[in-house]
Amino acid sequence: MTGPPETEESIEQLAAKAQAGCLVSFERIVQLNKDRLYTYLVQFLGNEHDAEDVTQEAFIKAYRHLHTFNGKARFTTWLFAIAKNTALTHLRKRKILQPIDEMEEILSAPAPHDGSEAEAIWLQARKLKPKFYETLWLFYAEGFSLKETAEIMNTNAITVRVNLHRARAALAKRLRNFEQ
Repeated sequence: MTGPPETEESIEQLAAKAQAGCLVSFERIVQLNKDRLYTYLVQFLGNEHDAEDVTQEAFIKAYRHLHTFNGKARFTTWLFAIAKNTALTHLRKRKILQPIDEMEEILSAPAPHDGSEAEAIWLQARKLKPKFYETLWLFYAEGFSLKETAEIMNTNAITVRVNLHRARAALAKRLRNFEQ
Protein backbone atom coordinates (compact mmCIF):
# COMPACT_ATOMS: atom_id res chain seq x y z
CA MET A 1 0.00 0.00 0.00
CA THR A 2 1.31 3.40 -0.93
CA GLY A 3 0.72 6.68 0.83
CA PRO A 4 -0.87 9.77 -0.64
CA PRO A 5 1.02 11.30 -3.56
CA GLU A 6 3.60 13.89 -2.58
CA THR A 7 2.76 17.43 -3.52
CA GLU A 8 5.57 19.53 -4.91
CA GLU A 9 6.27 22.54 -2.73
CA SER A 10 7.11 25.89 -4.27
CA ILE A 11 10.51 27.46 -3.76
CA GLU A 12 8.88 30.08 -1.54
CA GLN A 13 7.30 27.37 0.64
CA LEU A 14 10.63 25.58 0.88
CA ALA A 15 12.34 28.87 1.75
CA ALA A 16 9.86 29.52 4.55
CA LYS A 17 10.51 26.05 5.98
CA ALA A 18 14.27 26.55 5.63
CA GLN A 19 14.00 29.86 7.48
CA ALA A 20 12.22 27.97 10.24
CA GLY A 21 15.22 25.64 10.48
CA CYS A 22 14.38 22.78 8.11
CA LEU A 23 17.67 21.71 6.54
CA VAL A 24 15.89 19.23 4.23
CA SER A 25 13.94 22.11 2.69
CA PHE A 26 17.12 24.03 1.99
CA GLU A 27 18.71 20.92 0.48
CA ARG A 28 15.68 20.69 -1.83
CA ILE A 29 16.16 24.36 -2.81
CA VAL A 30 19.76 23.55 -3.71
CA GLN A 31 18.70 20.55 -5.80
CA LEU A 32 16.08 22.56 -7.66
CA ASN A 33 18.35 25.54 -8.39
CA LYS A 34 21.94 24.29 -8.61
CA ASP A 35 22.03 23.61 -12.36
CA ARG A 36 20.31 26.86 -13.28
CA LEU A 37 22.52 28.91 -10.96
CA TYR A 38 25.66 27.14 -12.19
CA THR A 39 24.72 27.84 -15.83
CA TYR A 40 24.20 31.52 -15.04
CA LEU A 41 27.56 31.71 -13.28
CA VAL A 42 29.34 30.04 -16.19
CA GLN A 43 27.81 32.78 -18.35
CA PHE A 44 28.99 35.43 -15.94
CA LEU A 45 32.45 34.11 -15.04
CA GLY A 46 33.34 32.46 -18.31
CA ASN A 47 34.76 29.30 -16.84
CA GLU A 48 33.29 26.18 -15.31
CA HIS A 49 35.76 25.75 -12.46
CA ASP A 50 35.12 29.23 -11.04
CA ALA A 51 31.38 28.76 -11.61
CA GLU A 52 31.42 25.57 -9.51
CA ASP A 53 33.23 27.31 -6.67
CA VAL A 54 31.02 30.39 -6.75
CA THR A 55 27.83 28.27 -6.98
CA GLN A 56 28.79 26.48 -3.78
CA GLU A 57 29.78 29.71 -2.09
CA ALA A 58 26.52 31.39 -3.13
CA PHE A 59 24.45 28.57 -1.60
CA ILE A 60 26.47 28.78 1.61
CA LYS A 61 25.90 32.55 1.77
CA ALA A 62 22.21 32.09 1.04
CA TYR A 63 21.91 29.55 3.86
CA ARG A 64 23.78 31.79 6.30
CA HIS A 65 21.61 34.78 5.37
CA LEU A 66 18.24 33.02 5.08
CA HIS A 67 16.98 35.17 7.92
CA THR A 68 17.36 38.26 5.70
CA PHE A 69 15.06 36.93 2.97
CA ASN A 70 11.87 38.93 3.38
CA GLY A 71 9.73 37.66 0.52
CA LYS A 72 9.50 41.03 -1.27
CA ALA A 73 11.10 39.37 -4.31
CA ARG A 74 10.95 35.74 -5.42
CA PHE A 75 13.43 33.51 -3.64
CA THR A 76 15.21 32.69 -6.90
CA THR A 77 15.69 36.41 -7.59
CA TRP A 78 17.23 36.81 -4.13
CA LEU A 79 19.44 33.75 -4.72
CA PHE A 80 20.65 34.97 -8.14
CA ALA A 81 21.48 38.39 -6.67
CA ILE A 82 23.61 36.66 -4.02
CA ALA A 83 25.29 34.60 -6.74
CA LYS A 84 26.06 37.64 -8.85
CA ASN A 85 27.51 39.55 -5.88
CA THR A 86 29.55 36.49 -4.93
CA ALA A 87 30.85 36.24 -8.51
CA LEU A 88 31.83 39.91 -8.52
CA THR A 89 33.67 39.46 -5.23
CA HIS A 90 35.39 36.39 -6.67
CA LEU A 91 36.51 38.39 -9.72
CA ARG A 92 37.76 41.25 -7.53
CA LYS A 93 39.78 38.83 -5.43
CA ARG A 94 41.38 37.45 -8.57
CA LYS A 95 42.08 41.03 -9.67
CA ILE A 96 40.56 40.53 -13.09
CA LEU A 97 37.52 42.70 -12.62
CA GLN A 98 37.31 45.26 -15.41
CA PRO A 99 34.63 47.85 -16.10
CA ILE A 100 31.53 45.92 -17.21
CA ASP A 101 31.58 47.42 -20.71
CA GLU A 102 35.14 46.16 -21.26
CA MET A 103 34.43 42.57 -20.26
CA GLU A 104 34.06 40.80 -23.60
CA GLU A 105 34.70 37.15 -22.86
CA ILE A 106 33.56 37.00 -19.23
CA LEU A 107 29.95 36.32 -20.15
CA SER A 108 30.60 33.58 -22.69
CA ALA A 109 28.09 30.78 -22.42
CA PRO A 110 28.55 27.09 -23.05
CA ALA A 111 25.99 26.60 -25.81
CA PRO A 112 25.00 23.11 -26.82
CA HIS A 113 26.97 22.15 -29.90
CA ASP A 114 24.05 20.77 -31.85
CA GLY A 115 24.08 23.26 -34.72
CA SER A 116 20.66 24.56 -33.75
CA GLU A 117 19.32 27.97 -34.64
CA ALA A 118 19.19 28.80 -30.93
CA GLU A 119 22.89 28.02 -30.62
CA ALA A 120 23.70 30.33 -33.52
CA ILE A 121 21.61 33.14 -32.00
CA TRP A 122 23.28 32.80 -28.57
CA LEU A 123 26.70 32.72 -30.24
CA GLN A 124 25.90 36.07 -31.82
CA ALA A 125 24.37 37.37 -28.59
CA ARG A 126 27.66 36.64 -26.78
CA LYS A 127 29.34 39.18 -29.03
CA LEU A 128 27.12 42.01 -27.76
CA LYS A 129 28.12 44.30 -24.92
CA PRO A 130 28.28 42.20 -21.74
CA LYS A 131 25.44 44.12 -20.06
CA PHE A 132 23.22 43.45 -23.09
CA TYR A 133 24.13 39.77 -23.13
CA GLU A 134 23.54 39.41 -19.39
CA THR A 135 20.17 41.15 -19.72
CA LEU A 136 19.13 38.86 -22.58
CA TRP A 137 20.28 35.77 -20.70
CA LEU A 138 18.51 36.59 -17.45
CA PHE A 139 15.30 37.66 -19.19
CA TYR A 140 15.01 34.99 -21.90
CA ALA A 141 17.13 32.02 -20.87
CA GLU A 142 16.45 32.23 -17.13
CA GLY A 143 12.92 33.61 -17.45
CA PHE A 144 13.24 36.39 -14.89
CA SER A 145 10.85 39.34 -15.11
CA LEU A 146 12.06 42.89 -15.82
CA LYS A 147 11.92 43.70 -12.13
CA GLU A 148 13.75 40.53 -11.11
CA THR A 149 16.41 41.05 -13.78
CA ALA A 150 16.87 44.60 -12.49
CA GLU A 151 17.32 43.35 -8.93
CA ILE A 152 19.91 40.78 -10.00
CA MET A 153 21.79 43.35 -12.11
CA ASN A 154 21.51 45.95 -9.34
CA THR A 155 19.70 48.47 -11.53
CA ASN A 156 16.08 49.42 -12.22
CA ALA A 157 13.40 47.97 -14.50
CA ILE A 158 13.54 50.97 -16.85
CA THR A 159 17.25 50.40 -17.48
CA VAL A 160 16.59 46.70 -18.07
CA ARG A 161 13.80 47.54 -20.52
CA VAL A 162 16.11 49.94 -22.40
CA ASN A 163 18.94 47.39 -22.39
CA LEU A 164 16.59 44.69 -23.69
CA HIS A 165 15.43 46.97 -26.50
CA ARG A 166 19.00 47.89 -27.44
CA ALA A 167 20.21 44.31 -27.12
CA ARG A 168 17.44 42.97 -29.36
CA ALA A 169 18.16 45.67 -31.96
CA ALA A 170 21.91 44.98 -31.85
CA LEU A 171 21.31 41.23 -32.03
CA ALA A 172 18.95 41.62 -34.98
CA LYS A 173 21.58 43.69 -36.79
CA ARG A 174 24.25 41.10 -36.00
CA LEU A 175 22.04 38.28 -37.25
CA ARG A 176 21.26 40.15 -40.50
CA ASN A 177 25.00 40.74 -41.05
CA PHE A 178 25.78 37.13 -40.13
CA GLU A 179 23.30 35.77 -42.68
CA GLN A 180 24.73 37.88 -45.53
